[in-house]
Amino acid sequence: MRRLLALLFTAAPFVAGAIAALSVRHDLRMLCMALAATLVARLVVVAAPARWGRGPAVGAALAAATGAAAVVAILFGARAPFGVGAVAVVLAGCATAGAALGAQPRRAA
Repeated sequence: MRRLLALLFTAAPFVAGAIAALSVRHDLRMLCMALAATLVARLVVVAAPARWGRGPAVGAALAAATGAAAVVAILFGARAPFGVGAVAVVLAGCATAGAALGAQPRRAA
Protein backbone atom coordinates (compact mmCIF):
# COMPACT_ATOMS: atom_id res chain seq x y z
CA MET A 1 0.00 0.00 0.00
CA ARG A 2 2.86 2.37 0.85
CA ARG A 3 4.51 1.83 -2.54
CA LEU A 4 1.23 2.47 -4.33
CA LEU A 5 0.72 5.74 -2.44
CA ALA A 6 4.32 6.75 -3.18
CA LEU A 7 3.76 6.08 -6.87
CA LEU A 8 0.47 8.00 -6.95
CA PHE A 9 1.89 11.01 -5.10
CA THR A 10 4.95 11.04 -7.35
CA ALA A 11 2.86 10.77 -10.52
CA ALA A 12 0.31 13.44 -9.55
CA PRO A 13 2.48 16.50 -10.43
CA PHE A 14 3.40 14.95 -13.76
CA VAL A 15 -0.24 14.24 -14.58
CA ALA A 16 -1.13 17.86 -13.79
CA GLY A 17 1.82 19.04 -15.89
CA ALA A 18 0.83 16.78 -18.78
CA ILE A 19 -2.72 18.15 -18.70
CA ALA A 20 -1.33 21.70 -18.89
CA ALA A 21 1.08 20.70 -21.66
CA LEU A 22 -1.65 19.04 -23.71
CA SER A 23 -4.12 21.88 -23.26
CA VAL A 24 -4.82 24.51 -25.89
CA ARG A 25 -1.97 26.73 -24.65
CA HIS A 26 0.66 23.93 -24.72
CA ASP A 27 2.22 25.25 -21.51
CA LEU A 28 5.21 23.14 -20.43
CA ARG A 29 5.94 25.20 -17.31
CA MET A 30 4.08 22.96 -14.89
CA LEU A 31 5.73 19.84 -16.28
CA CYS A 32 9.17 21.40 -15.76
CA MET A 33 8.14 22.51 -12.27
CA ALA A 34 7.04 18.96 -11.46
CA LEU A 35 10.36 17.56 -12.65
CA ALA A 36 12.37 20.07 -10.60
CA ALA A 37 10.27 19.55 -7.46
CA THR A 38 10.46 15.76 -7.72
CA LEU A 39 14.22 15.69 -8.26
CA VAL A 40 14.95 18.10 -5.42
CA ALA A 41 12.56 16.38 -3.00
CA ARG A 42 14.10 12.97 -3.69
CA LEU A 43 17.65 14.30 -3.37
CA VAL A 44 16.95 16.00 -0.04
CA VAL A 45 15.08 13.01 1.43
CA VAL A 46 17.91 10.66 0.46
CA ALA A 47 20.76 13.01 1.40
CA ALA A 48 19.39 14.18 4.76
CA PRO A 49 21.41 12.82 7.68
CA ALA A 50 19.76 10.05 9.68
CA ARG A 51 20.21 12.04 12.89
CA TRP A 52 17.74 14.65 11.59
CA GLY A 53 14.90 12.17 11.74
CA ARG A 54 12.07 11.81 9.25
CA GLY A 55 10.14 15.00 10.09
CA PRO A 56 12.88 17.59 9.62
CA ALA A 57 14.13 15.82 6.49
CA VAL A 58 10.66 15.93 4.94
CA GLY A 59 10.25 19.58 5.96
CA ALA A 60 13.58 20.49 4.38
CA ALA A 61 12.64 18.55 1.25
CA LEU A 62 9.31 20.37 1.01
CA ALA A 63 10.95 23.79 1.39
CA ALA A 64 13.70 23.01 -1.12
CA ALA A 65 11.30 21.48 -3.66
CA THR A 66 8.94 24.45 -3.36
CA GLY A 67 11.81 26.85 -3.95
CA ALA A 68 13.07 24.87 -6.94
CA ALA A 69 9.62 24.69 -8.52
CA ALA A 70 9.08 28.43 -8.01
CA VAL A 71 12.46 29.29 -9.53
CA VAL A 72 11.70 27.13 -12.57
CA ALA A 73 8.31 28.81 -13.00
CA ILE A 74 9.87 32.27 -12.83
CA LEU A 75 12.61 31.29 -15.27
CA PHE A 76 9.94 30.05 -17.68
CA GLY A 77 8.09 33.36 -17.54
CA ALA A 78 5.51 33.11 -14.76
CA ARG A 79 4.75 36.52 -13.28
CA ALA A 80 1.94 36.11 -10.72
CA PRO A 81 3.57 35.65 -7.28
CA PHE A 82 0.55 34.02 -5.64
CA GLY A 83 0.02 31.66 -8.57
CA VAL A 84 3.66 30.65 -8.68
CA GLY A 85 3.71 30.05 -4.93
CA ALA A 86 0.46 28.13 -4.82
CA VAL A 87 1.32 25.83 -7.72
CA ALA A 88 4.86 25.31 -6.41
CA VAL A 89 3.59 24.32 -2.94
CA VAL A 90 1.06 21.84 -4.33
CA LEU A 91 3.52 20.23 -6.75
CA ALA A 92 6.28 20.12 -4.13
CA GLY A 93 3.90 18.70 -1.53
CA CYS A 94 2.95 15.80 -3.76
CA ALA A 95 6.55 15.24 -4.84
CA THR A 96 7.77 15.31 -1.23
CA ALA A 97 5.04 12.95 -0.06
CA GLY A 98 5.98 10.53 -2.83
CA ALA A 99 9.67 10.80 -1.96
CA ALA A 100 9.06 10.31 1.76
CA LEU A 101 6.75 7.34 1.26
CA GLY A 102 9.09 5.76 -1.27
CA ALA A 103 12.26 6.15 0.80
CA GLN A 104 13.70 3.19 2.61
CA PRO A 105 13.30 3.26 6.40
CA ARG A 106 16.32 4.86 8.07
CA ARG A 107 18.48 3.23 10.68
CA ALA A 108 20.11 5.38 13.28
CA ALA A 109 23.88 5.09 13.45
